[in-house]
Amino acid sequence: MKPDVQSILFIELLGGIGDVLIALPAIQALGRAYPQAKLTVLTFASGGELIQSDPLIHEVICLKPQPDAPHLARSAIEAVLKRQSFDLIVSDTNYDGIDTLLQQSSVPRVVTNLWRSPPPNQKVGDRFLQILQAEGLITPADSAPAQLHLLPAEQCHVQQQLGAIAQPLVVLYPDAGMAIKRWSTANFVRVGQALQQQYNATIVVPIGSDPESAQIVEAIGGTAKVWAPGTLRSLAALMATAALVIAADTGPARIAAALQTPTTTLFGPSWHERYGQPAPHINLQGYPDCPERQINNFTTQRCWYSGECPFDRWHTCLEDISPAEVLAAAAPFLKTLASSVKRPTSELGHSSLELGVSSLELGTASLELNSSTSNL
Repeated sequence: MKPDVQSILFIELLGGIGDVLIALPAIQALGRAYPQAKLTVLTFASGGELIQSDPLIHEVICLKPQPDAPHLARSAIEAVLKRQSFDLIVSDTNYDGIDTLLQQSSVPRVVTNLWRSPPPNQKVGDRFLQILQAEGLITPADSAPAQLHLLPAEQCHVQQQLGAIAQPLVVLYPDAGMAIKRWSTANFVRVGQALQQQYNATIVVPIGSDPESAQIVEAIGGTAKVWAPGTLRSLAALMATAALVIAADTGPARIAAALQTPTTTLFGPSWHERYGQPAPHINLQGYPDCPERQINNFTTQRCWYSGECPFDRWHTCLEDISPAEVLAAAAPFLKTLASSVKRPTSELGHSSLELGVSSLELGTASLELNSSTSNL
């Protein structure tokens, strides 16, 4: 029997956009399991922006990163616990003694370390759900793939930005944040050109932190377009309109998957069976037999912090993934969508939609949190 729960706090403070989306199935499962409870999520602002309109989440408390505050996450949790009471806390975050802090709190039920003892070929998000089921907090009926919720105005705005374009629309997302996780610019160009030729696809390349993204569009030519930088939610709205997103293993690939947009994700240092998207999405692994691979913790591999593959054959094992493999993975998603008629294109631009986030005072001078509440 499920416990009587009226107030839930989910703590996700690992720092990446992808981490929030990995945790989202567990968060949403708790919302389904306890519809009578107030569900609060404490996370960093980047990922929190994406889940602010989720109908299962009552409050998102967004923590702004502060590089000069090493105990920021722990202090934020202490402030929230001082301000509010909870019947249940679930956390995927254990650094800085956070797990001990939670276990020693007065909260009746606490579940920490959702990462514990994962099998090598079980996806992390599935492991979270399995642990919550084993704890008696959710049932299989409460579980479902992650789903992001966009507002109608956001979707309408992106449609206006896109205008009339040839379908299918394919988003190429080359930026990965780290060189060791990036597929080559030349390969993205080859794939973009082939998709234009084979499917009459409109190629859109969002501009992230990688300055070569704009060069990819120029090299692809034809109707390829740049999508200028904007909010994460405007990027999500773009991806929601796409027939396919091809990306390295990074947060935007998970955004697309959580919008039910088909994805082909390219994996290098991290293991696709653990961090990939669920079917029908396709995950391609570079050099799967790498002797350096540490499936349980890829950050201990020599390539991770050095940014270089320790083998002479390439700079990153993503070079083991060929354009032909990516095109073969894309084919099932696109072959029934290709259009033989080109329509006029319009210039793309980034969304000017600003999502307002009100300030939440927690009585801690060095702590700045933002909070947003969505109405059920």
